[in-house]
Amino acid sequence: MLLLLRYALILFPAVSTAYMLPLERSGQLAFYTLVLLAVAEISRSWLPGRAQNLAAAAEMLFVTWLSQQMEGMMFACHYSTLTAYMLKERSGLRWFLLALQALLLNVSLTAHPDMELKLTANLLLATGALLLYGWAETGDRKRELEQVYDELRSKAYELDAARKRLVEYAGKVEQLAQTEERTRISHEIHDDLGHKLIRLKMMLEAIIRISPGQPEKGMEMTRIVRDQLTEAMDTLRRTVRRMKPPEEEQSFSLKRLIEGFAADPQLQIRCEISGMPRPLYPSLEIVLYRNAQEAVTNALRHGQATEVLIELSFEESGVSMTVSNNGTLPDPAAMAKGLGLSGMEERTRLVGGELRIETGGRFAVTTLVPTPGLP
Repeated sequence: MLLLLRYALILFPAVSTAYMLPLERSGQLAFYTLVLLAVAEISRSWLPGRAQNLAAAAEMLFVTWLSQQMEGMMFACHYSTLTAYMLKERSGLRWFLLALQALLLNVSLTAHPDMELKLTANLLLATGALLLYGWAETGDRKRELEQVYDELRSKAYELDAARKRLVEYAGKVEQLAQTEERTRISHEIHDDLGHKLIRLKMMLEAIIRISPGQPEKGMEMTRIVRDQLTEAMDTLRRTVRRMKPPEEEQSFSLKRLIEGFAADPQLQIRCEISGMPRPLYPSLEIVLYRNAQEAVTNALRHGQATEVLIELSFEESGVSMTVSNNGTLPDPAAMAKGLGLSGMEERTRLVGGELRIETGGRFAVTTLVPTPGLP
């Protein structure tokens, strides 16, 4: 549309001028018109941006010369040149070219004595310049908005891909945590219940042998077996409770962990929270829950602890959880192997966190995880 307007503003003045000229000058006018069209096409198609500005200035001079030679309406060809630079140049050179064209337009009108025509021509030049300027600014803003929209759409795709990776990652972390928990429980059943059941089986075989000859001793050993079976049942009940948490609490919360260990009358467990609590990603909740569970379990099994303190601190950059107990301090050489700290370190490292161990006074395990926040 703009290209048609540019060529029309050359052809219409030329046709109008042809009616005013003698017939013998029509061929000369047609030649100059074709030259002007060729200059316009070469400037548009072949010349780079800055060279187009020089071509526009040369076209103005040519139109001014042509207007003085042919008179008539050839001065209107200046409006065609106006479309060549007002829509392409955003720098101050655009206004310099406009001022030059206004001067050359008035030079082209020196052969016309009518002041109203000169005033109208200048008003048309100013109006056309303003319209083209508004058109150019609208087009530039449209392109900028399209660019911003494309960038936002690209960011949205990246965020969606990151969200999918995070969900997949959280599922893998949860699966890993469940696998480690099953392994830990199986070891606990084997080390605790397995040994007790083997010992009870041996005691029952001994009771069968001595009961006919020593019934009183056999009865005493039967009472011992009964008491130890009660302890084994309590251990099994606690293990099953940890394997199947209450249905009403589906999140990996420390409250549920504390309630689970509170069933043991020999353990006193407390939880202290500082900072502003906020929701966490499921993967981070799983890591904190599993590390706290592992630390409390190790405090009971290996440290014979009676008091456990869980300190949870919410900060801007992350969450810090420290689990300390009053049990016996472990041997540093066997600590990583006997307390299962390697699994805790692996879980924490998977979410970009850090695990710290302190043995000064009270044994303490600190889990530090970053918290970017929920989207």
